[in-house]
Amino acid sequence: MSQGENYLVLARKYRPQSFKDLYGQDALVQTLTNAITSGRLHHAYVLTGIRGTGKTTTARIIAKALNCENGPAIEWDENDSQVVSIAKGNHPDVLEFDAASHRGVEEISDLFEGVAYAPVMGRRKIYIIDEVHMLSKHAFNALLKTLEEPPENVTFIFATTEVHKIPVTVLSRCQRFDLRRIPVATLMQLYQHIAQQEGLDIEEDALRTIATAADGSARDGTSLLDQAIALSAGQAISTQLVNEMLGLGDKTKVVNLLETIFDGDVSGALTQLDDLYALGQDPILLLNESMQLVDMLTRLKVVKGLDANARLTELERSRLVPLAQKLPLEKLARLYQMLLNAASEARQADRPFEAVSMAIVRVAHLAGLPPVADLLKQAPQLQSKTVEQRPQKEIELAPSLPQNVQQAAPWEGEQKDVQVETENISAAPTSWSEIVKLIQTERPALGAILAQQGRPSEINGQKIILSLDQGLHDAAEISKSLKDTLHSLTESHWEIELMKESATETLHEGQKREAQERIVEAQDDPDVKEVLAMFPGAEVVEVKENTNSEDVKDA
Repeated sequence: MSQGENYLVLARKYRPQSFKDLYGQDALVQTLTNAITSGRLHHAYVLTGIRGTGKTTTARIIAKALNCENGPAIEWDENDSQVVSIAKGNHPDVLEFDAASHRGVEEISDLFEGVAYAPVMGRRKIYIIDEVHMLSKHAFNALLKTLEEPPENVTFIFATTEVHKIPVTVLSRCQRFDLRRIPVATLMQLYQHIAQQEGLDIEEDALRTIATAADGSARDGTSLLDQAIALSAGQAISTQLVNEMLGLGDKTKVVNLLETIFDGDVSGALTQLDDLYALGQDPILLLNESMQLVDMLTRLKVVKGLDANARLTELERSRLVPLAQKLPLEKLARLYQMLLNAASEARQADRPFEAVSMAIVRVAHLAGLPPVADLLKQAPQLQSKTVEQRPQKEIELAPSLPQNVQQAAPWEGEQKDVQVETENISAAPTSWSEIVKLIQTERPALGAILAQQGRPSEINGQKIILSLDQGLHDAAEISKSLKDTLHSLTESHWEIELMKESATETLHEGQKREAQERIVEAQDDPDVKEVLAMFPGAEVVEVKENTNSEDVKDA
């Protein structure tokens, strides 16, 4: 047999065999250790977490702890016959089942056919079901019957990446453990240990890159380390080799690109992008790396003491720390959002590199702009034109959001201390808007209902002819309350006549129409178009009338 046929991949060779070998799952280990030591064992466990965090491995370790010769125990002899049999996968009382490929009720029934029988070799029967969320509804029902009244010598261990798909009736009968995403620092310790055991010469930054790319999964990172060993062909494993293997660029060059973008140098940024692409850099991965660096810059900006953390790499300490100190937080947030949008566009594009190039042009162009507040302060000409050439208005730029229409509450028992901004009306009101505004001073809820449902046809002295849209309250009731309130406020007798229909609009409809007309007018204004062009994706969502022109001039 050749050496290649004897090779065992690192992920299997260094799979944890006991609780002390589990990396990054301290809370789980402590809880299970306490339970086993005190004899408080549950009949069913659910292990959930992302791929590669050790769910199936932990299930086998639990099986060893329960069936070892001196068990239940948290430690055992490595030559223990029960443990060796479980490790080899041929223990007759430890049954593993893959629900992803066997999800029917018949297969579950066959699996549990011998559940009532005593163990053959060990102390307990252990049923390990991987990807349990893949079981069918009927299979879960069959499983539930067994979980409701389990035999004393049986333990169920379920592993899943999507715990929310397990029926609550099943989940409530299990003890749940969430396996955490393993931190980069912990993964580095694991891979450093493997490297020492294998006699590997590997750079620390190369280990950090692999640990970062593993994204919290010990197995994924171990597989990447295996790949790097094969690629190095017995030579030292450098950071550059790992970057090339993963399709990543030299982080120094990515930092250079970011600095060029922050300087607003569009031409320089495109040149550096072309160089990275020529070296084999994946354009979408480049955006991901850039977002990671911007995230790190933001953390250095806002997390106290992070700039002095011993875990910072030399690149982070020498380049990112000073860069974070001089960049405003608003710029970092804006750049991250634009890179995120660019990554989404690039993934959908037929030619990702061109999409990234155009995104870099936009990002570099806008990154050089000052913060919005400073930009508005530096636009006196725009403000003077606004004062001289059109009615005074405040234009608010923001992402488009739905308008919430507040529903009027019943007016009975209203509090009189509600503050409403109204003009003082010294004489009797002569228009519908003046009438509603006056009503709001005394009974805000009634005023809101009139504004939303009232359609006036004629107002002649103290006589009002109107129709009322159907709502929560009876039209006659609203009419009487309107009449009584006007009498109380004006000390005059009012006549209210209701009609079935009216072609006039309600005050609320009129306000919405006028607001939309102001938005259309603002969008056509050359100065507003110029401001909108500076912020792609921005919209005019509201234009507020400002009756005090002096305030605008002094702003």
